[in-house]
Amino acid sequence: MAEKNKILNGSENVLWDLSELFSSHDDPLIPQHLEKCKNVSKLFQDKYKNRVVDLIDSELEMAYREMINFFSKMVQISQFANLLLSSKTSDNNAKQLVSRVEEAFSEVSNNTVFFDLELAKLSDEKFELFQVSSSLQDHLYRISRTRDMEKYQLSEDEEKTLNLKNITGKSAFKRLFGELSSSFEFEFAENGEIKQYTGAQLRSLRYHHDKDIRARAMKTFFAKYEENKIVFTSIFNSILKDYNISKKLRSYKTPISIRNMVNDLNDDVISMVVDVTTASYPLVHRYYKLKKKLLGLDTLKLADIYAPLQETNEKFSWNESKELVLDAFESFDGEFYKYAKLMFDQNRIDAPSRKNKRGGAFCSSSTPDLNPYILLNFNGKIRDVATMAHELGHAIHAMYSNKQHILNYHPILPLAETASVFSEMILTDQLLNKYDDDNQFKISLISSKLEDIFSTSHRQNMFTRFEIEAHNRIEKNLLSSEDFCEIYQNELENMFGDSVEYQPEYRWEWSAIPHMINVPFYVYSYNFANLIVMALYQQFLEEKDIFIPKFKQFLSMGGSAKPTTIIGIMGQDINKREFWQKGVIYIESLIDKLEIMVNNTGNE
Repeated sequence: MAEKNKILNGSENVLWDLSELFSSHDDPLIPQHLEKCKNVSKLFQDKYKNRVVDLIDSELEMAYREMINFFSKMVQISQFANLLLSSKTSDNNAKQLVSRVEEAFSEVSNNTVFFDLELAKLSDEKFELFQVSSSLQDHLYRISRTRDMEKYQLSEDEEKTLNLKNITGKSAFKRLFGELSSSFEFEFAENGEIKQYTGAQLRSLRYHHDKDIRARAMKTFFAKYEENKIVFTSIFNSILKDYNISKKLRSYKTPISIRNMVNDLNDDVISMVVDVTTASYPLVHRYYKLKKKLLGLDTLKLADIYAPLQETNEKFSWNESKELVLDAFESFDGEFYKYAKLMFDQNRIDAPSRKNKRGGAFCSSSTPDLNPYILLNFNGKIRDVATMAHELGHAIHAMYSNKQHILNYHPILPLAETASVFSEMILTDQLLNKYDDDNQFKISLISSKLEDIFSTSHRQNMFTRFEIEAHNRIEKNLLSSEDFCEIYQNELENMFGDSVEYQPEYRWEWSAIPHMINVPFYVYSYNFANLIVMALYQQFLEEKDIFIPKFKQFLSMGGSAKPTTIIGIMGQDINKREFWQKGVIYIESLIDKLEIMVNNTGNE
């Protein structure tokens, strides 16, 4: 019934072609490759175990090359399995394949866990020799990071045990969260007709012009999560407790320190980002008080924060959206345009929103020799156009970093969001120029951009603060559903202040946020990247053509150097508070511009 009632937008047949990876879930090459990877990784263990610190530079380089070969194939198989499952989460064949791959990955990881444990004990003298070795230049950062992580590592047997236990531990809870939430169907009445909605389709009604539909849609959405509170509370408790146990076992200072260390970012820098963003919450209050005026509402509810400003509630077809986004990339740089167009030409995008498809959007890149894949849930909203640009930005980033080997290919999470958010800003400027004579559309567009910023920075900051508090509390006791709701409600009120009216169902929003389950503390990456990009975009506006080669070099670095070094290519220093303040100043300038436009419109 959901498909029958679906409004066509041109994305229905835009499906990815995964044949470059494998032909199907039962492709005979998959078990062959899995078995070969397990065998080769065992041979790797036999060859190098208990002698890593004695290897000379050429031998260590050869060891890395061997590891890259079998890990690359494992990553490609894992990507294929997870892409299958994300496009049809109820498919038992895909579920079984993901399970088999996870088991094989665990075995391969256990066969190689010794390598970094031994390498971490490399002497300072040996490391100094490696630093001047021409054969190890592409591996120096990884070697350095391995040595940095030494104090957080457990014994080889303990690491192996954790890898195996994860299959039925946190990995199982993550799968349960994904399978349960993606299986939800929602009955919702619109225009006198009851329809079946997926979660993504129902959430898209937050942008509906009818405030009653917006409110009822979100109440219906969160009610499903409240109905399943026992399961979601158990999942959150299990994942958070597992993370807390890891913190204790590995002697990290705080739970968020685990993510910071993985990202090679100082705790103080992340605290600074959180503090600067929190201090700018009054800008959120200021904007939403203005939006209440623009909407002509006596009260602005949380369900109204994404309400469209134009009664037409303009929709974009798939082809219109594609053209807008590609034009935006072409206006910035021809190579950006070429890389983005490849994603369409090579059928690397799965676009339509449908039942049992994972919600949201993502870009999946596996190995440097393969172009990425993008999953969207396209419904024709202006934000869907922005999401298209965002995910294509990720793909472009991956294509620039493909000169790196797989161990350096993926940037840390906070830097992984830079090209994507930058691409959204390119699109915004393109649209402002395209609709320059339409003041009402420009008001709507700037409002939409501010809401994207608040969603990407302040909302993610709110999530981060929620995670910090929940992780801190769980060290003493498991949390009840009410505990999670109380923490979340407090953070909602911190962010929005008195600019909105709070509905009780929003207290359950925490239970619908997958990032907190899949990658704890992932969410600060969005805020980190957003504030960086606003500073970089200002730099682009000032430097124009001089900026682009530096930005391409920045993207091409992948994860091959310290974040401070990579950002330093752009001449920026993330250790200074004034750098992060530049993003806040940019946000304030947009609100100032919007207020002037609104006042001018009112005087016409």
